[in-house]
This record gives sequence, C-alpha cells and structure tokens, in this order.
Amino acid sequence: MTVASFHRGTRSEVLRLALISRLIILGGMALSDVLIPDHNPGDDVLRFDLRLGGDGGVGGDRSDGECRRCFCVEGHACDKQWYNKASKGNREQSTRHNPGSKECVGSELSDDFPSTSPPAFLDNFYALILAPNTKWDGARFLSLAVDPAARMPPKTSKKPKERIAGLIFADSEQAHAFFPLFPLCIRYVALLLVQFVPTLLLPSSFEGVVALAALLINTICFTVAALSIYDVTSSLLQRSIEDLKQPEIERASFLVAALFCFNPASVFFTASYSESMFAALTFGGHALAARGLIAVPIIPWTLATYTRSNGTFSSIWILLIGCGKAISQVLYVGSSSANADIPISRKIRRLARIAIPTIIWYAALALIIALPVFYHEKRGYEFHCLESRTELSLPNDHRPVWCSDAEGPHKFSLYGYVQRKYWNVGFLHYYELKQIPNFLLALPVLSLGTIAAVCWIGTSWSHYMSVLHVKKKGAPKKYFVQLFDWALFAFNESASSEVGIIDDTEEVQEGDTPSVKVERALSAPYMLAHYAVLAGFCFVGATIAHVQISTRLICSSCPALYWFLASLCFAGGNNMVWRMKMYLIIFNFLGIVLHPNFLPWT
Repeated sequence: MTVASFHRGTRSEVLRLALISRLIILGGMALSDVLIPDHNPGDDVLRFDLRLGGDGGVGGDRSDGECRRCFCVEGHACDKQWYNKASKGNREQSTRHNPGSKECVGSELSDDFPSTSPPAFLDNFYALILAPNTKWDGARFLSLAVDPAARMPPKTSKKPKERIAGLIFADSEQAHAFFPLFPLCIRYVALLLVQFVPTLLLPSSFEGVVALAALLINTICFTVAALSIYDVTSSLLQRSIEDLKQPEIERASFLVAALFCFNPASVFFTASYSESMFAALTFGGHALAARGLIAVPIIPWTLATYTRSNGTFSSIWILLIGCGKAISQVLYVGSSSANADIPISRKIRRLARIAIPTIIWYAALALIIALPVFYHEKRGYEFHCLESRTELSLPNDHRPVWCSDAEGPHKFSLYGYVQRKYWNVGFLHYYELKQIPNFLLALPVLSLGTIAAVCWIGTSWSHYMSVLHVKKKGAPKKYFVQLFDWALFAFNESASSEVGIIDDTEEVQEGDTPSVKVERALSAPYMLAHYAVLAGFCFVGATIAHVQISTRLICSSCPALYWFLASLCFAGGNNMVWRMKMYLIIFNFLGIVLHPNFLPWT
C-alpha cells in the first residue's frame, strides 16, 4: 500500500484516537466484568476491595455494610495521623496495618467527607468501571497506593512457625517486586482529588478514589505516550528523508501512533498497571532524543526505571549510542589525511583522548538511568534488616534470613530473590509443559520482535555492502573480520541518529515511492540501538521472565516494534493490513474478556 492510502493525522487527531481507544477498552472491560463470572484464581492471588456499590453487587465482599458507609479505613493513606507516623518510618509507633481491620476513622484531609456521600447511581457507576481495573497486578499497585506501610514488614510474629518459615515477610517482600513511582503517584493524586474535588462527585470510599486516580493517571499517560511515539516517528522521518513531504510524514506517524493505541496489550494500559506511565516516560525520552537532546531524556528515563525495573534497558540504549559516537569519532579522526603521517603510538593516544571522554560521559548517563534500581534495593534492605532511622541491624528473629546474604561479600539482589522465591522467575524456569498456552499467547509478539531484529540486521548488512560497492572497496575476505568491520560500520551509522540530518542516501534510489522511502527509514541502519533493545526484550521475555508478560513488556517499551509493524503495512499491501487488524482485534478482545475476570491474561 502507498503512504497516501493511510489517514493523514495530526497531533490533535492522535490525542482524540488515544482517548477513544481508552473508552473502548474501558467500556469493553466493564461489560465483560458484568456479563462473565469471575474465575477463582486461588487464595494466593491478592484482591482489592473498592468498598463501593450499596447493593453489594460489585467490587468484592459486601457483608460489612456499616464500614461501607465510611470513607477512610484505619491505617490507609487517608488516615492522616497514622500516615504521618508511617511516613517517618517509625516502627515503634506504626506497625503495619492489618488488612483484615475494617475500623473506620475520620479523615483529617477532608472533614466533611465522611458525612457526605455521592448518589447511589454514581457510586454504582464507579464500581462498574473501576472494578475491572483492580485485577491481578492491579490489586498490588492499588494496595501499595492505599497502604503507606505495605512495604514495611511486621515487627514480630506471635507464631514461631511462621517466623521461622519467613511467611510473615511474604507481603512486604512481594511488595518489593513492584517499583514505587506508579503507586506513589496514584496515592498523591487520590489525596489531591479528596482535597479539591467536591465529594459528591467522587466514589464513597478512599479505595474507590485511589482506583479512579489510577484510571486518570493511566489515561493521561497513555495519551502522552501516543503523542510521543507520533513525535519521535515524525522527527526521525524528517531527518532521514529530506525530500519526504509533510503529509506523507504525518500519515506514516499517525499509522505508528494508531498501532500503539490499539496494541495487543492495550488492556494493561487502562487497568491499574504501570505500563502507561512507563510507556509515556520511555517514549517521551525517545521523542526528546530524536530532536538531538541526548542528555535531557535522562530525566524521564530515570523516572521510568523507578516505575519498572526494565527501564534499565534505556541504559543499554544510551550505551549503544555512546559506543557508536566514540567509534564514529575514532573512524573520522583515524581516516583524516591530516593524521596520515603521525606515528601510530601518537595516533592511538589522540584517538583515546577523543573516545574515552565520550564513553565515560555516556556510561555516566547510563548509570544515572539505573540508579533507581540500586536505591530501591537499598530501601528494601533498610525496611527489612535495619532499625528505623538507625544503621543498627535488627535481631535475627525480627528479620528475614536473606539479610545475612545482603550483608555478605557476595552480590545480592532482593528484587531477583523475590522474583525467584515467589514467582519462579529465572533463566528457562518457565519452560514447562503446563506453560504451553502462555507461550502460544506470547508467540506473536516474540516472533514479530525477533523478525524485526533479523530484518534490521539484513538491512544494515545490505547497506554495508552497498557502501563498500559505492566506495569501490572490497569486503574483508575473512568472515569474522568482515563481521567485525560490519559491526563498526553499524555503530558508526547509529551515531548519526543523535544529531543532524541522517545520511542514508545510499539506500534511497531514484524513483523510489514515498512508501518505499518510509518503509526503509522505519528499519534503517541508523536504528541499531532501537532494534537491539527490541531484541533484548524478546530474549528476556522468551527465556527469563514469565513469558505471558512479553506482550505488555515489549509493547510498553519498544517503539521499534510499531515501526516494524508499520513497515509491514506499507510493504505487504491490503492483505498485510487486514492481517494486522485481525491480530490487534483478536488480542484486544481476548484481553477485554480474560483480564477483568481473573482469567490468565496477566
């Protein structure tokens, strides 16, 4: 198909499409939750009770009717007196809230709230649209937002067997697997809603306000992510194809944004998951980087790492760009005629003075992006192993057994320990016969991501050979030398994606249609870092993580996936566009049906 066959969309139309897609997904999830009975996922799966709906039909157990009429439950973030103690980390005054406690307290945040309730129809409406967003990991994030001390372990246990088995630390250890930024944002947005929005317009429980805050945050973040992927695509096309007209750029960019708006993991961008926030920060950083602002994206990427651990892949992206920049500088200076007569030792020193500062600079940027992971690890250790506000270790019977490992000489990761202990995450741990259905669900996105990386390698190799032909320079005869020479060439090309017009003229042939130009640009050789990160995510999803999360993992992290899907639409014609639509429709439908009913779509 030609570029002209697709809709020419502006940023305002992307905004409209993003909001419409969220309404469709939210409405579908609510309808599914009403029509299909919840599957019982087991007692070990956390539920989140909204405490909404006077008829007791939505949002969990409705037996304790008296507490349903109160806004704030003791120990929650709305309990200002308790929250102030907990936020100071004072173990003596604030033992962790007992989830079974249903004692109502007055809210000092809004004195009139407990005595003012919204109309019953509004409360039921909130229960209808919010309940589907509280399933699976959504319950985890919402519980962390509601309970300020959810990450803190209980001080002691009256049951010695539980203490010996480490069961009393299960909740606080599992909480460590969920990074803090998203639940923190939910909590503070919910508190702002309580402060400034008329109480008649809000849900009648703080849990309901928290779920509403999560929905608002995800809707805004999803819209930002859609606009960001539109912007980064537009910027790259403008810089890589000088003669491409603006309408063609807008059509191609809108197609990429539309693919994101209805991506196969779309349900997770509406549910109370951190995917929308992570995508907004990650894609927003790439939009800034596409404008040549290589240091500014560090801010959103660092925040992305504090949202999800896989934000560290942005460190890999930065390192690849830095290596490309250093190699480009070395090749340029080394090939300069002014350095032809310089002794080899002096030339090496000159090249080192140029390359080493560049590598150090980009390595420092990569380290900054990864810092939230180390901070999160440190906080988890302090919560479990140290006396609050001191550097003194807790007695052994008051702390988990892994504290000794964390204090030992060997490297210890609490995050990795928790993932292994509670979810069996590890290299090839998920390769079991019973997991075949999950592998089948992940197969399309893993296949597409792998094919995209392989196609990029083929494109880069063809470009390498064509450049050698233009320069009338033969390729190295030895295979491994040839691979090394191509790798240097690929890194050199990737440096051009940082600043200036991207030199890709060898790939553009006279008479090429705009569709061919766009198709080549979306998988061009200079996109090494993007397609390498996509390949890395495919590897992690297929071999280390729970394979069923691969779809949402890749769809929230990799713009290259959407560029490849768009290039397939341009190259494959109407048949490919139809297949793409069927793939997206089927996976969105499965997500709408399965996820809100505790069926295996996590």
